[in-house]
Amino acid sequence: MGGTVQIKCPNCGLFNTNADHCSNCGTLLSYKKRRELAHEEQKKKRIEREETKEKTSPSWIESSKNSNNPIVRIGAHIMNSIVIVVMAIGAFFAWLFTFLAA
Repeated sequence: MGGTVQIKCPNCGLFNTNADHCSNCGTLLSYKKRRELAHEEQKKKRIEREETKEKTSPSWIESSKNSNNPIVRIGAHIMNSIVIVVMAIGAFFAWLFTFLAA
């Protein structure tokens, strides 16, 4: 299967033989490499969005945990503990009702 492959450049229209880049204008011809570059670009954008989101909008409880005021820090930890306990109780009741229904 080692035959010659001719690809027409989408930019200038020149036919290139067994090349990843156009010999006339330098346009990338390989579909595989184009997909890889597009995938890498999307991955970079997704990581940048996640980092920006984390930096710009922390939850009030997360920002309170890092407060300089010790009373606010203690209150945030207490509220976080209460939320965790309430969620655990809710999960237990959901499991219990599912178990009893089956």
